[in-house]
Amino acid sequence: MYRIVFIIVLLTLTGCAGKFPALQESSSMPVDAACRVTILPFIDKGSFTRGGAVFAKVFLTELIASGHFQVVEEGDVIELYQQFKIFPNQQPDSEQLKKISGRLGTTLFVGGEILKMEEHKQGVYLDPGLTVMLRLYSGQTGEEVWTTYHSRRGKDYQQVLHFGRINTLTSLAKEMSGEIITLWLEKGIIPCAG
Repeated sequence: MYRIVFIIVLLTLTGCAGKFPALQESSSMPVDAACRVTILPFIDKGSFTRGGAVFAKVFLTELIASGHFQVVEEGDVIELYQQFKIFPNQQPDSEQLKKISGRLGTTLFVGGEILKMEEHKQGVYLDPGLTVMLRLYSGQTGEEVWTTYHSRRGKDYQQVLHFGRINTLTSLAKEMSGEIITLWLEKGIIPCAG
């Protein structure tokens, strides 16, 4: 419920054209957060087939490409989900996260939800839209430390005469992932030394 209130307050304060991504800090980020990051399967609350899996793969790729994070292999996460009998559309609780952290050496978990993923045709162009909420959890405590909300459409990146316009969901997810990672680094995630 408080997440819905958070989104409403964000939209009210910033207007629909507000600056995104938006970050809410529940507690301070652990110093060694970037040392070993685990991406949890994203929960898909939208109507786009396999939207959560698409965004998760793009986000994972961008996180690795940034060069600031050590990321746990996706297969290791899925194997532990099976062992703990957690369905991919479920978010592990804090006790489960601590157990997973112990097995994988995770210092930070990234989970989240795809709230909306869609493609609209505008004339000859496709205009994709994507709204996500990502949550960062401490590997040590399993508790949520940050929440990031981000919403964009492909036309948000349009320059003169449609240059720069994003026409695919994958390209939109890639751009948004980069913006989220940049925000996290600006707000204080310290890359692991070594």
